[in-house]
Amino acid sequence: MSIVKYGTAEAVPSTRAPSPIIWRDCPVGDFAQDPSKGSHMFDDFRNSGIELEEAARSAWTGGIGKILGDINWYGFTETALVADVALQADDEGVLMLDTDGTDDDTVGITSGDNVVGAWRSPKVGELQKLWFECRVKVNTITNTDLSWFIGLMEPGKLSNGSPLGAAPTAPADVDYVGFFVAEADGDDLTVIFNEASAGTAQSTTGLITLAADTYVRIGFKVTTNDSSIKIRFFKDGVDLGDAAAVDISTTNANWPGDTNMDVMITATSGATGEDGDNLKIDWVRIAQEF
Repeated sequence: MSIVKYGTAEAVPSTRAPSPIIWRDCPVGDFAQDPSKGSHMFDDFRNSGIELEEAARSAWTGGIGKILGDINWYGFTETALVADVALQADDEGVLMLDTDGTDDDTVGITSGDNVVGAWRSPKVGELQKLWFECRVKVNTITNTDLSWFIGLMEPGKLSNGSPLGAAPTAPADVDYVGFFVAEADGDDLTVIFNEASAGTAQSTTGLITLAADTYVRIGFKVTTNDSSIKIRFFKDGVDLGDAAAVDISTTNANWPGDTNMDVMITATSGATGEDGDNLKIDWVRIAQEF
């Protein structure tokens, strides 16, 4: 099996690099040699371009556009302004999602076409390995400035007022798993997952405290041992522990298992949000075993 190699297993080459604890068992080479075994994608936005329309090169019709690169993204912004989904002029390769300060306005990107989910969430009781991580930062952690979500979500949910509604305390009642900041608590990055119509979204708060203008690597993966299959969550290469882990060995009514999903990264302005409040994405990496 060809796996991701780092030298020392737990060593992180730099604060920009993907976390070895997540990726050390991901057989990227095998997936490249035989796509029937799995898929791997990595986008650091250095090879990206934003599709512009000839008729109005500063705007997207209906707020919908495309970001083309190592992963192709469907973009949406209620302002319709291309400037609110913008590649940054630096060497790292960064995509910015910018809000205009209008309360509850949505901006975001989702992998693919916002119609067909390219990834499938692990089914309860079955071991299908999945890896996800991204490196992001926000420029404000003031309460009621900004709410945002990063993770996997069923497709078709990025639109006006969706998937984060007014003053959100959780994303909409759809299938998802990932990380969420509620409008009322700007520095608490919550681990959260939900099965649509199964009841209240399941979340763990108080594990990740954000700092403004400071990048953080967040991710999750499927792990297994002799007695359990779990989704484990990570921050900056450190396992967040059993408090955040989700056991999918047996029936879990709130786990969105066996669902087509896309990567979803979205933000919405809060009641005290201002023009220029933003979320910046350095890179996104995802892989799945078939």
